[in-house]
Amino acid sequence: MFVKRSWNTKEKKRHMQHHIVQSYRERGTGKTKHKYLINISMLPQHVIDAIDRAFKNGPNIDDLNVDVKIGDTFRGAGLLAIHRMWKKAKIDGALRGLSDPEKKSVELMVIQRILEPGSKLSIKIGMRDTILKKIWSKNRFDEDELYLTMDSLNENFYEIQKALRRQNTHEEPVMLLYDITSTYFEGTKAEGAEYGYSRDKRWDRHQIVIGLVCTGDGLPLALEVWDGSTTDKTTVADRIRVLKEHFKINKAIFVGDAGMYTEANIDEIIKSGFDYIIKPEWHIQKEQLAKQRSFQRELIDRGVVEWTDSGIRYIGYFSEARQYRSKTQRENGLDKAANILKNLSATAARGRYYSWTRLKEKANDILEYCKVKGLVKINIEPIVEVDNPEKRSLFSLKYELDEPAIDFQKSIDGMYIIQTSLASGSYPPEKIEEVYKSLQLVERAFRNIKTFLSIRPIYHYRKRRIRAHVFICFLAYYIVKKLEIELRDNKINQEVVPLLRDWDKLKVVEITLTAGESVKKDFHWSLGEIGEDIKLQFEKLGWWKSLDSYLRSLRKA
Repeated sequence: MFVKRSWNTKEKKRHMQHHIVQSYRERGTGKTKHKYLINISMLPQHVIDAIDRAFKNGPNIDDLNVDVKIGDTFRGAGLLAIHRMWKKAKIDGALRGLSDPEKKSVELMVIQRILEPGSKLSIKIGMRDTILKKIWSKNRFDEDELYLTMDSLNENFYEIQKALRRQNTHEEPVMLLYDITSTYFEGTKAEGAEYGYSRDKRWDRHQIVIGLVCTGDGLPLALEVWDGSTTDKTTVADRIRVLKEHFKINKAIFVGDAGMYTEANIDEIIKSGFDYIIKPEWHIQKEQLAKQRSFQRELIDRGVVEWTDSGIRYIGYFSEARQYRSKTQRENGLDKAANILKNLSATAARGRYYSWTRLKEKANDILEYCKVKGLVKINIEPIVEVDNPEKRSLFSLKYELDEPAIDFQKSIDGMYIIQTSLASGSYPPEKIEEVYKSLQLVERAFRNIKTFLSIRPIYHYRKRRIRAHVFICFLAYYIVKKLEIELRDNKINQEVVPLLRDWDKLKVVEITLTAGESVKKDFHWSLGEIGEDIKLQFEKLGWWKSLDSYLRSLRKA
Protein backbone atom coordinates (compact mmCIF):
# COMPACT_ATOMS: atom_id res chain seq x y z
CA MET A 1 0.00 0.00 0.00
CA PHE A 2 1.11 3.61 -0.55
CA VAL A 3 -0.27 7.16 -0.55
CA LYS A 4 -1.15 8.46 -4.03
CA ARG A 5 -1.57 12.16 -4.73
CA SER A 6 -3.88 13.40 -7.51
CA TRP A 7 -5.51 16.62 -8.59
CA ASN A 8 -9.28 17.11 -8.69
CA THR A 9 -10.80 20.06 -10.55
CA LYS A 10 -14.04 21.43 -9.19
CA GLU A 11 -15.64 24.72 -10.19
CA LYS A 12 -12.43 25.62 -12.11
CA LYS A 13 -10.34 25.16 -8.95
CA ARG A 14 -7.78 22.40 -8.50
CA HIS A 15 -7.64 20.49 -5.24
CA MET A 16 -5.02 18.03 -4.10
CA GLN A 17 -6.43 14.65 -3.05
CA HIS A 18 -4.72 11.83 -1.19
CA HIS A 19 -5.75 8.16 -1.34
CA ILE A 20 -4.35 5.02 0.22
CA VAL A 21 -3.83 2.75 -2.77
CA GLN A 22 -3.05 -0.95 -3.10
CA SER A 23 -1.16 -2.39 -6.07
CA TYR A 24 -2.14 -5.64 -7.78
CA ARG A 25 -1.41 -7.56 -10.98
CA GLU A 26 -4.10 -7.57 -13.65
CA ARG A 27 -5.21 -11.08 -14.51
CA GLY A 28 -4.10 -12.16 -17.96
CA THR A 29 -1.82 -9.23 -18.84
CA GLY A 30 0.26 -9.11 -15.67
CA LYS A 31 0.15 -5.31 -15.73
CA THR A 32 0.33 -3.43 -12.43
CA LYS A 33 -2.98 -1.82 -11.48
CA HIS A 34 -4.00 0.39 -8.56
CA LYS A 35 -6.97 -0.16 -6.28
CA TYR A 36 -8.11 2.95 -4.38
CA LEU A 37 -8.84 1.91 -0.81
CA ILE A 38 -9.73 5.12 1.01
CA ASN A 39 -9.62 8.89 0.64
CA ILE A 40 -7.50 10.46 3.43
CA SER A 41 -7.65 14.06 2.16
CA MET A 42 -9.64 15.11 5.23
CA LEU A 43 -6.72 14.31 7.58
CA PRO A 44 -4.21 16.99 8.64
CA GLN A 45 -1.25 17.28 6.28
CA HIS A 46 1.26 16.14 8.91
CA VAL A 47 -0.72 12.94 9.45
CA ILE A 48 -0.89 12.29 5.68
CA ASP A 49 2.87 12.81 5.44
CA ALA A 50 3.47 10.48 8.38
CA ILE A 51 1.33 7.75 6.77
CA ASP A 52 3.24 8.23 3.51
CA ARG A 53 6.61 7.88 5.29
CA ALA A 54 5.37 4.82 7.16
CA PHE A 55 4.47 3.03 3.95
CA LYS A 56 7.74 4.05 2.24
CA ASN A 57 10.21 3.46 5.08
CA GLY A 58 8.56 0.52 6.78
CA PRO A 59 8.27 1.48 10.48
CA ASN A 60 5.32 0.04 12.37
CA ILE A 61 2.31 2.10 11.35
CA ASP A 62 0.83 1.49 14.79
CA ASP A 63 3.44 3.98 16.15
CA LEU A 64 1.53 6.70 14.31
CA ASN A 65 -1.77 5.65 15.89
CA VAL A 66 -3.10 5.01 12.36
CA ASP A 67 -4.97 1.86 11.42
CA VAL A 68 -6.38 0.75 8.06
CA LYS A 69 -8.77 -2.20 8.17
CA ILE A 70 -10.42 -3.99 5.28
CA GLY A 71 -13.82 -5.07 6.57
CA ASP A 72 -16.79 -7.02 5.26
CA THR A 73 -17.83 -7.29 1.63
CA PHE A 74 -21.35 -6.47 0.47
CA ARG A 75 -23.40 -7.20 -2.65
CA GLY A 76 -23.34 -4.08 -4.72
CA ALA A 77 -22.92 -4.14 -8.53
CA GLY A 78 -26.29 -5.61 -9.54
CA LEU A 79 -27.96 -3.52 -6.86
CA LEU A 80 -26.28 -0.34 -8.12
CA ALA A 81 -27.29 -1.17 -11.71
CA ILE A 82 -30.91 -1.21 -10.50
CA HIS A 83 -30.32 2.00 -8.51
CA ARG A 84 -28.84 3.61 -11.63
CA MET A 85 -31.99 2.81 -13.64
CA TRP A 86 -34.18 3.91 -10.71
CA LYS A 87 -32.58 7.34 -10.94
CA LYS A 88 -32.52 7.42 -14.74
CA ALA A 89 -36.21 6.47 -14.92
CA LYS A 90 -37.02 9.18 -12.31
CA ILE A 91 -39.02 6.81 -10.14
CA ASP A 92 -38.58 9.04 -7.07
CA GLY A 93 -40.31 11.80 -9.04
CA ALA A 94 -43.25 9.49 -9.77
CA LEU A 95 -43.43 8.68 -6.03
CA ARG A 96 -43.82 12.32 -5.06
CA GLY A 97 -46.86 11.49 -2.92
CA LEU A 98 -44.56 9.53 -0.59
CA SER A 99 -42.01 10.84 1.90
CA ASP A 100 -38.27 10.46 1.21
CA PRO A 101 -37.91 7.56 3.69
CA GLU A 102 -40.93 5.84 2.08
CA LYS A 103 -39.33 6.26 -1.36
CA LYS A 104 -36.26 4.43 -0.07
CA SER A 105 -38.47 1.68 1.32
CA VAL A 106 -40.21 1.25 -2.04
CA GLU A 107 -36.85 1.10 -3.83
CA LEU A 108 -35.67 -1.46 -1.27
CA MET A 109 -38.73 -3.68 -1.87
CA VAL A 110 -38.28 -3.39 -5.64
CA ILE A 111 -34.58 -4.30 -5.39
CA GLN A 112 -35.45 -7.29 -3.20
CA ARG A 113 -38.15 -8.39 -5.67
CA ILE A 114 -35.58 -8.38 -8.51
CA LEU A 115 -32.51 -9.79 -6.76
CA GLU A 116 -33.91 -12.06 -4.05
CA PRO A 117 -37.73 -12.30 -3.98
CA GLY A 118 -39.21 -12.96 -0.56
CA SER A 119 -41.58 -11.70 2.10
CA LYS A 120 -41.29 -8.26 3.70
CA LEU A 121 -40.26 -10.04 6.88
CA SER A 122 -37.33 -11.65 5.05
CA ILE A 123 -35.89 -8.35 3.80
CA LYS A 124 -33.98 -7.82 7.03
CA ILE A 125 -32.19 -11.16 6.56
CA GLY A 126 -32.13 -11.44 2.78
CA MET A 127 -30.67 -7.95 2.27
CA ARG A 128 -28.25 -7.99 5.21
CA ASP A 129 -25.24 -8.60 2.95
CA THR A 130 -26.01 -5.62 0.67
CA ILE A 131 -24.51 -2.16 0.76
CA LEU A 132 -27.96 -0.67 1.48
CA LYS A 133 -28.15 -2.53 4.79
CA LYS A 134 -24.87 -0.89 5.76
CA ILE A 135 -25.66 2.70 4.84
CA TRP A 136 -29.47 3.08 5.11
CA SER A 137 -31.38 3.49 8.33
CA LYS A 138 -32.41 0.22 9.94
CA ASN A 139 -35.99 1.54 9.92
CA ARG A 140 -36.06 1.03 6.14
CA PHE A 141 -35.68 -2.72 6.79
CA ASP A 142 -38.25 -2.94 9.58
CA GLU A 143 -41.31 -4.91 8.45
CA ASP A 144 -43.75 -2.59 10.21
CA GLU A 145 -42.29 0.40 8.35
CA LEU A 146 -42.46 -1.54 5.08
CA TYR A 147 -46.14 -2.36 5.66
CA LEU A 148 -46.90 1.30 6.33
CA THR A 149 -45.07 2.18 3.11
CA MET A 150 -47.18 -0.37 1.25
CA ASP A 151 -50.29 1.39 2.53
CA SER A 152 -48.96 4.70 1.17
CA LEU A 153 -48.13 2.98 -2.11
CA ASN A 154 -51.70 1.70 -2.36
CA GLU A 155 -53.11 5.17 -1.64
CA ASN A 156 -51.04 6.55 -4.55
CA PHE A 157 -51.71 3.55 -6.82
CA TYR A 158 -53.11 5.54 -9.76
CA GLU A 159 -51.14 8.76 -9.27
CA ILE A 160 -47.82 6.92 -9.58
CA GLN A 161 -48.93 5.19 -12.78
CA LYS A 162 -50.06 8.50 -14.26
CA ALA A 163 -46.72 10.11 -13.31
CA LEU A 164 -44.81 7.31 -15.05
CA ARG A 165 -47.01 7.80 -18.11
CA ARG A 166 -46.16 11.53 -18.19
CA GLN A 167 -42.47 10.68 -18.05
CA ASN A 168 -42.80 8.28 -20.99
CA THR A 169 -44.74 10.14 -23.64
CA HIS A 170 -45.30 8.36 -26.94
CA GLU A 171 -46.29 9.70 -30.31
CA GLU A 172 -49.97 9.19 -31.04
CA PRO A 173 -51.56 6.89 -31.82
CA VAL A 174 -50.24 5.09 -28.74
CA MET A 175 -50.06 1.32 -29.11
CA LEU A 176 -51.94 -0.26 -26.17
CA LEU A 177 -51.31 -3.97 -25.64
CA TYR A 178 -53.81 -5.36 -23.15
CA ASP A 179 -54.11 -8.72 -21.45
CA ILE A 180 -55.06 -10.13 -18.06
CA THR A 181 -53.79 -12.98 -15.92
CA SER A 182 -54.53 -14.48 -12.53
CA THR A 183 -52.46 -15.50 -9.54
CA TYR A 184 -53.63 -17.81 -6.79
CA PHE A 185 -53.49 -18.06 -3.00
CA GLU A 186 -52.88 -21.08 -0.81
CA GLY A 187 -55.65 -20.18 1.65
CA THR A 188 -59.17 -18.75 1.46
CA LYS A 189 -58.86 -15.73 3.77
CA ALA A 190 -57.52 -13.11 1.33
CA GLU A 191 -59.91 -10.21 0.62
CA GLY A 192 -61.07 -10.23 -3.01
CA ALA A 193 -59.65 -13.70 -3.64
CA GLU A 194 -62.30 -15.91 -5.28
CA TYR A 195 -62.66 -18.91 -7.52
CA GLY A 196 -62.51 -18.03 -11.20
CA TYR A 197 -60.97 -18.90 -14.55
CA SER A 198 -57.40 -19.80 -13.59
CA ARG A 199 -54.63 -19.02 -16.09
CA ASP A 200 -52.36 -21.12 -13.86
CA LYS A 201 -54.71 -24.14 -14.14
CA ARG A 202 -55.26 -24.07 -10.38
CA TRP A 203 -59.05 -24.35 -10.31
CA ASP A 204 -58.85 -25.48 -6.67
CA ARG A 205 -57.40 -22.18 -5.42
CA HIS A 206 -58.79 -18.74 -4.71
CA GLN A 207 -57.24 -16.11 -6.95
CA ILE A 208 -57.08 -12.46 -7.96
CA VAL A 209 -57.12 -11.13 -11.53
CA ILE A 210 -54.46 -8.72 -12.79
CA GLY A 211 -54.88 -6.51 -15.85
CA LEU A 212 -51.84 -4.99 -17.56
CA VAL A 213 -51.59 -2.48 -20.39
CA CYS A 214 -48.20 -2.21 -22.10
CA THR A 215 -46.95 0.18 -24.76
CA GLY A 216 -45.82 -1.05 -28.17
CA ASP A 217 -42.28 -1.68 -26.90
CA GLY A 218 -43.55 -3.75 -23.97
CA LEU A 219 -43.09 -1.10 -21.26
CA PRO A 220 -45.82 -1.53 -18.60
CA LEU A 221 -48.18 1.44 -18.61
CA ALA A 222 -51.27 0.73 -16.52
CA LEU A 223 -52.05 -1.88 -13.86
CA GLU A 224 -55.26 -2.99 -12.17
CA VAL A 225 -56.16 -5.69 -9.66
CA TRP A 226 -59.66 -7.22 -9.59
CA ASP A 227 -61.46 -9.87 -7.60
CA GLY A 228 -60.77 -13.46 -8.63
CA SER A 229 -64.05 -14.12 -10.47
CA THR A 230 -63.60 -11.17 -12.87
CA THR A 231 -63.73 -12.19 -16.56
CA ASP A 232 -61.69 -10.77 -19.44
CA LYS A 233 -64.64 -9.22 -21.23
CA THR A 234 -65.85 -7.17 -18.27
CA THR A 235 -62.52 -5.36 -17.81
CA VAL A 236 -62.17 -3.68 -21.20
CA ALA A 237 -64.60 -0.77 -20.74
CA ASP A 238 -62.98 0.12 -17.41
CA ARG A 239 -59.48 0.12 -18.94
CA ILE A 240 -60.59 2.27 -21.86
CA ARG A 241 -62.14 4.82 -19.48
CA VAL A 242 -59.01 4.93 -17.28
CA LEU A 243 -56.66 5.32 -20.25
CA LYS A 244 -58.82 8.06 -21.70
CA GLU A 245 -59.67 10.07 -18.58
CA HIS A 246 -56.69 9.53 -16.29
CA PHE A 247 -53.82 8.83 -18.66
CA LYS A 248 -54.99 11.49 -21.13
CA ILE A 249 -54.53 9.20 -24.13
CA ASN A 250 -56.73 10.60 -26.89
CA LYS A 251 -55.62 8.57 -29.87
CA ALA A 252 -54.57 4.95 -29.55
CA ILE A 253 -54.73 1.50 -31.07
CA PHE A 254 -56.13 -1.03 -28.61
CA VAL A 255 -54.75 -4.54 -29.16
CA GLY A 256 -56.43 -7.51 -27.47
CA ASP A 257 -57.02 -11.22 -27.85
CA ALA A 258 -60.22 -13.24 -28.23
CA GLY A 259 -60.91 -13.14 -24.48
CA MET A 260 -61.62 -9.40 -24.78
CA TYR A 261 -64.02 -9.73 -27.71
CA THR A 262 -67.63 -8.61 -27.38
CA GLU A 263 -69.63 -6.26 -29.57
CA ALA A 264 -70.15 -4.01 -26.54
CA ASN A 265 -66.37 -3.76 -26.03
CA ILE A 266 -65.80 -2.98 -29.71
CA ASP A 267 -68.45 -0.23 -29.48
CA GLU A 268 -66.79 1.16 -26.33
CA ILE A 269 -63.38 1.28 -28.04
CA ILE A 270 -64.80 3.07 -31.10
CA LYS A 271 -66.84 5.47 -28.94
CA SER A 272 -63.66 6.46 -27.08
CA GLY A 273 -62.03 7.51 -30.35
CA PHE A 274 -59.56 4.61 -30.31
CA ASP A 275 -58.89 2.11 -33.09
CA TYR A 276 -58.56 -1.58 -32.40
CA ILE A 277 -56.85 -4.77 -33.54
CA ILE A 278 -58.50 -7.78 -31.94
CA LYS A 279 -58.93 -11.47 -32.62
CA PRO A 280 -62.64 -12.44 -32.64
CA GLU A 281 -63.92 -15.44 -30.72
CA TRP A 282 -63.40 -18.73 -32.54
CA HIS A 283 -67.06 -19.23 -33.45
CA ILE A 284 -67.02 -15.84 -35.23
CA GLN A 285 -63.81 -16.77 -37.04
CA LYS A 286 -65.42 -20.01 -38.22
CA GLU A 287 -68.52 -18.16 -39.40
CA GLN A 288 -66.38 -15.73 -41.39
CA LEU A 289 -64.27 -18.51 -42.90
CA ALA A 290 -67.43 -20.46 -43.80
CA LYS A 291 -68.72 -17.43 -45.73
CA GLN A 292 -65.61 -17.49 -47.92
CA ARG A 293 -65.73 -19.81 -50.89
CA SER A 294 -63.32 -22.75 -50.91
CA PHE A 295 -61.00 -21.11 -53.48
CA GLN A 296 -60.84 -17.98 -51.29
CA ARG A 297 -59.87 -20.07 -48.29
CA GLU A 298 -57.18 -21.69 -50.41
CA LEU A 299 -55.78 -18.22 -51.08
CA ILE A 300 -55.25 -17.81 -47.33
CA ASP A 301 -53.07 -20.94 -47.48
CA ARG A 302 -50.77 -19.12 -49.88
CA GLY A 303 -50.71 -15.77 -48.15
CA VAL A 304 -53.07 -13.22 -46.65
CA VAL A 305 -56.64 -12.40 -47.66
CA GLU A 306 -58.78 -9.55 -46.38
CA TRP A 307 -62.44 -8.73 -46.82
CA THR A 308 -65.20 -6.55 -45.42
CA ASP A 309 -68.44 -7.80 -43.91
CA SER A 310 -71.11 -5.39 -42.61
CA GLY A 311 -68.53 -2.58 -42.74
CA ILE A 312 -66.00 -4.49 -40.61
CA ARG A 313 -62.52 -5.28 -41.93
CA TYR A 314 -61.37 -8.90 -41.49
CA ILE A 315 -57.97 -10.30 -42.40
CA GLY A 316 -57.30 -14.02 -42.78
CA TYR A 317 -53.85 -15.42 -41.99
CA PHE A 318 -52.25 -18.85 -42.22
CA SER A 319 -49.72 -20.53 -39.96
CA GLU A 320 -48.10 -23.93 -40.63
CA ALA A 321 -47.45 -24.37 -36.91
CA ARG A 322 -51.12 -23.66 -36.16
CA GLN A 323 -52.15 -26.09 -38.93
CA TYR A 324 -50.01 -28.86 -37.44
CA ARG A 325 -51.31 -28.13 -33.95
CA SER A 326 -54.97 -28.19 -35.09
CA LYS A 327 -54.53 -31.41 -37.07
CA THR A 328 -52.75 -33.18 -34.22
CA GLN A 329 -55.27 -31.98 -31.64
CA ARG A 330 -58.24 -33.13 -33.78
CA GLU A 331 -56.81 -36.57 -34.57
CA ASN A 332 -55.78 -37.23 -30.96
CA GLY A 333 -59.09 -35.86 -29.71
CA LEU A 334 -61.15 -38.10 -31.99
CA ASP A 335 -59.18 -41.20 -30.93
CA LYS A 336 -59.51 -40.28 -27.26
CA ALA A 337 -63.25 -39.55 -27.58
CA ALA A 338 -63.85 -42.87 -29.40
CA ASN A 339 -62.24 -44.85 -26.57
CA ILE A 340 -64.17 -43.05 -23.84
CA LEU A 341 -67.50 -43.22 -25.71
CA LYS A 342 -66.97 -46.95 -26.33
CA ASN A 343 -66.68 -47.56 -22.59
CA LEU A 344 -69.66 -45.28 -21.90
CA SER A 345 -71.76 -47.14 -24.48
CA ALA A 346 -70.98 -50.50 -22.83
CA THR A 347 -71.81 -49.09 -19.39
CA ALA A 348 -75.13 -47.57 -20.55
CA ALA A 349 -76.23 -50.87 -22.14
CA ARG A 350 -75.19 -53.00 -19.17
CA GLY A 351 -76.85 -51.25 -16.22
CA ARG A 352 -79.37 -48.61 -15.28
CA TYR A 353 -76.84 -45.92 -14.45
CA TYR A 354 -78.06 -42.99 -16.56
CA SER A 355 -81.23 -41.24 -17.63
CA TRP A 356 -81.48 -40.22 -21.30
CA THR A 357 -80.84 -36.59 -20.37
CA ARG A 358 -77.82 -37.35 -18.18
CA LEU A 359 -76.33 -39.73 -20.75
CA LYS A 360 -76.62 -37.05 -23.43
CA GLU A 361 -74.93 -34.52 -21.15
CA LYS A 362 -72.20 -37.03 -20.34
CA ALA A 363 -71.51 -37.70 -24.02
CA ASN A 364 -71.38 -33.98 -24.81
CA ASP A 365 -69.02 -33.39 -21.88
CA ILE A 366 -66.69 -36.05 -23.30
CA LEU A 367 -66.67 -34.39 -26.73
CA GLU A 368 -65.97 -31.02 -25.14
CA TYR A 369 -63.21 -32.47 -22.97
CA CYS A 370 -61.56 -34.04 -26.02
CA LYS A 371 -62.05 -30.77 -27.96
CA VAL A 372 -63.99 -32.42 -30.81
CA LYS A 373 -67.45 -31.05 -30.14
CA GLY A 374 -69.32 -30.69 -33.44
CA LEU A 375 -67.19 -33.34 -35.15
CA VAL A 376 -68.98 -36.41 -33.75
CA LYS A 377 -72.67 -37.31 -34.01
CA ILE A 378 -74.27 -38.94 -30.96
CA ASN A 379 -77.42 -41.09 -31.15
CA ILE A 380 -79.06 -42.46 -27.97
CA GLU A 381 -81.93 -44.94 -28.10
CA PRO A 382 -83.64 -46.67 -25.12
CA ILE A 383 -83.20 -50.44 -24.98
CA VAL A 384 -86.19 -50.60 -22.64
CA GLU A 385 -89.07 -48.23 -23.33
CA VAL A 386 -89.27 -45.30 -20.87
CA ASP A 387 -91.86 -42.56 -20.65
CA ASN A 388 -89.61 -40.06 -18.83
CA PRO A 389 -86.18 -38.87 -20.16
CA GLU A 390 -85.11 -38.25 -16.55
CA LYS A 391 -85.66 -41.87 -15.54
CA ARG A 392 -82.69 -44.24 -15.37
CA SER A 393 -82.79 -47.12 -17.83
CA LEU A 394 -80.77 -49.16 -20.35
CA PHE A 395 -79.66 -47.26 -23.45
CA SER A 396 -77.91 -47.89 -26.73
CA LEU A 397 -75.35 -45.17 -27.39
CA LYS A 398 -73.95 -44.97 -30.92
CA TYR A 399 -71.58 -42.41 -32.36
CA GLU A 400 -70.15 -41.63 -35.77
CA LEU A 401 -67.85 -39.05 -37.29
CA ASP A 402 -69.49 -36.00 -38.86
CA GLU A 403 -67.52 -36.13 -42.10
CA PRO A 404 -68.71 -32.79 -43.59
CA ALA A 405 -67.82 -31.00 -40.35
CA ILE A 406 -64.39 -32.69 -40.25
CA ASP A 407 -63.76 -31.82 -43.91
CA PHE A 408 -64.58 -28.17 -43.20
CA GLN A 409 -62.32 -28.24 -40.14
CA LYS A 410 -59.49 -29.63 -42.29
CA SER A 411 -60.05 -26.90 -44.87
CA ILE A 412 -59.49 -24.15 -42.27
CA ASP A 413 -56.64 -25.79 -40.34
CA GLY A 414 -53.93 -23.21 -39.66
CA MET A 415 -56.16 -20.23 -40.48
CA TYR A 416 -57.08 -17.44 -38.11
CA ILE A 417 -58.75 -14.05 -38.44
CA ILE A 418 -58.01 -10.63 -37.03
CA GLN A 419 -60.64 -7.90 -36.96
CA THR A 420 -59.62 -4.23 -37.08
CA SER A 421 -60.96 -0.73 -37.51
CA LEU A 422 -57.74 0.47 -39.19
CA ALA A 423 -57.83 1.32 -42.89
CA SER A 424 -55.87 -0.94 -45.24
CA GLY A 425 -54.11 2.05 -46.80
CA SER A 426 -52.35 3.00 -43.56
CA TYR A 427 -52.13 -0.47 -42.04
CA PRO A 428 -51.65 -3.30 -44.55
CA PRO A 429 -52.28 -6.90 -43.42
CA GLU A 430 -48.60 -7.57 -42.69
CA LYS A 431 -48.46 -4.58 -40.32
CA ILE A 432 -51.69 -5.63 -38.57
CA GLU A 433 -50.28 -9.12 -37.92
CA GLU A 434 -47.02 -7.67 -36.62
CA VAL A 435 -48.87 -5.42 -34.17
CA TYR A 436 -51.18 -8.23 -33.01
CA LYS A 437 -48.22 -10.53 -32.35
CA SER A 438 -46.70 -7.84 -30.12
CA LEU A 439 -49.27 -8.98 -27.52
CA GLN A 440 -46.60 -11.53 -26.68
CA LEU A 441 -44.81 -8.69 -24.89
CA VAL A 442 -47.61 -8.54 -22.30
CA GLU A 443 -47.57 -12.33 -21.94
CA ARG A 444 -43.81 -12.10 -21.47
CA ALA A 445 -44.31 -9.45 -18.78
CA PHE A 446 -46.64 -11.81 -16.89
CA ARG A 447 -44.14 -14.66 -17.23
CA ASN A 448 -41.39 -12.48 -15.81
CA ILE A 449 -43.57 -11.32 -12.93
CA LYS A 450 -44.59 -14.90 -12.11
CA THR A 451 -41.16 -16.54 -12.56
CA PHE A 452 -38.13 -14.27 -12.07
CA LEU A 453 -39.93 -11.75 -9.84
CA SER A 454 -41.91 -14.48 -8.01
CA ILE A 455 -45.23 -12.74 -7.40
CA ARG A 456 -46.24 -15.93 -5.57
CA PRO A 457 -46.54 -16.80 -2.79
CA ILE A 458 -48.50 -13.75 -1.66
CA TYR A 459 -48.25 -13.41 2.12
CA HIS A 460 -50.89 -10.69 2.43
CA TYR A 461 -54.64 -10.99 3.08
CA ARG A 462 -55.88 -7.41 3.15
CA LYS A 463 -56.91 -6.06 -0.24
CA ARG A 464 -54.81 -2.89 0.06
CA ARG A 465 -51.66 -4.89 0.85
CA ILE A 466 -52.33 -7.39 -1.94
CA ARG A 467 -52.69 -4.53 -4.41
CA ALA A 468 -49.51 -2.88 -3.11
CA HIS A 469 -47.64 -6.18 -3.45
CA VAL A 470 -48.75 -6.53 -7.08
CA PHE A 471 -47.77 -2.89 -7.66
CA ILE A 472 -44.25 -3.55 -6.31
CA CYS A 473 -43.97 -6.37 -8.87
CA PHE A 474 -45.20 -3.90 -11.52
CA LEU A 475 -42.50 -1.35 -10.57
CA ALA A 476 -39.87 -4.11 -10.49
CA TYR A 477 -40.82 -5.20 -14.01
CA TYR A 478 -40.88 -1.55 -15.13
CA ILE A 479 -37.21 -1.25 -14.06
CA VAL A 480 -36.34 -4.62 -15.62
CA LYS A 481 -37.97 -3.65 -18.92
CA LYS A 482 -36.19 -0.28 -18.97
CA LEU A 483 -32.90 -2.10 -18.43
CA GLU A 484 -33.77 -4.65 -21.11
CA ILE A 485 -34.43 -1.91 -23.68
CA GLU A 486 -31.08 -0.29 -22.88
CA LEU A 487 -29.23 -3.63 -23.00
CA ARG A 488 -30.86 -4.56 -26.33
CA ASP A 489 -29.65 -1.24 -27.72
CA ASN A 490 -26.15 -2.40 -26.70
CA LYS A 491 -26.61 -5.80 -28.44
CA ILE A 492 -26.95 -7.73 -25.15
CA ASN A 493 -29.84 -10.21 -25.36
CA GLN A 494 -29.53 -12.00 -22.00
CA GLU A 495 -32.43 -12.19 -19.57
CA VAL A 496 -32.11 -9.13 -17.36
CA VAL A 497 -32.94 -10.56 -13.92
CA PRO A 498 -30.42 -13.47 -14.01
CA LEU A 499 -27.83 -11.02 -15.38
CA LEU A 500 -28.40 -8.59 -12.48
CA ARG A 501 -28.07 -11.42 -9.98
CA ASP A 502 -24.83 -12.50 -11.66
CA TRP A 503 -23.51 -8.93 -11.54
CA ASP A 504 -24.01 -8.93 -7.78
CA LYS A 505 -20.97 -11.22 -7.57
CA LEU A 506 -18.95 -8.02 -7.95
CA LYS A 507 -18.99 -6.87 -4.35
CA VAL A 508 -18.16 -3.75 -2.38
CA VAL A 509 -15.67 -3.86 0.50
CA GLU A 510 -15.80 -1.61 3.57
CA ILE A 511 -12.53 0.05 4.55
CA THR A 512 -12.02 1.81 7.89
CA LEU A 513 -9.23 4.30 8.56
CA THR A 514 -8.48 5.29 12.15
CA ALA A 515 -6.05 8.19 12.66
CA GLY A 516 -5.93 9.29 16.27
CA GLU A 517 -9.46 10.18 17.20
CA SER A 518 -10.57 10.45 13.56
CA VAL A 519 -12.43 7.50 12.05
CA LYS A 520 -13.40 7.38 8.40
CA LYS A 521 -15.29 4.58 6.63
CA ASP A 522 -15.50 4.16 2.89
CA PHE A 523 -16.57 1.59 0.29
CA HIS A 524 -14.60 0.37 -2.70
CA TRP A 525 -14.97 -2.38 -5.27
CA SER A 526 -13.52 -5.76 -4.43
CA LEU A 527 -12.11 -6.70 -7.83
CA GLY A 528 -11.23 -10.37 -7.78
CA GLU A 529 -11.09 -12.70 -10.78
CA ILE A 530 -14.89 -12.65 -11.27
CA GLY A 531 -15.12 -8.95 -10.41
CA GLU A 532 -12.69 -7.96 -13.17
CA ASP A 533 -14.84 -9.70 -15.79
CA ILE A 534 -18.00 -8.00 -14.53
CA LYS A 535 -16.27 -4.60 -14.42
CA LEU A 536 -15.24 -5.14 -18.04
CA GLN A 537 -18.90 -5.75 -18.97
CA PHE A 538 -19.89 -2.46 -17.31
CA GLU A 539 -17.08 -0.60 -19.08
CA LYS A 540 -18.23 -1.94 -22.47
CA LEU A 541 -21.76 -0.74 -21.67
CA GLY A 542 -20.37 2.64 -20.61
CA TRP A 543 -21.93 2.20 -17.16
CA TRP A 544 -18.85 1.87 -14.96
CA LYS A 545 -18.35 5.58 -14.21
CA SER A 546 -22.02 6.07 -13.39
CA LEU A 547 -22.06 3.02 -11.11
CA ASP A 548 -18.95 4.29 -9.37
CA SER A 549 -20.55 7.71 -8.96
CA TYR A 550 -23.71 6.13 -7.49
CA LEU A 551 -21.49 4.25 -5.05
CA ARG A 552 -19.96 7.57 -4.00
CA SER A 553 -23.38 9.17 -3.64
CA LEU A 554 -24.60 6.25 -1.51
CA ARG A 555 -21.58 6.73 0.78
CA LYS A 556 -23.06 10.09 1.72
CA ALA A 557 -26.64 8.80 2.09
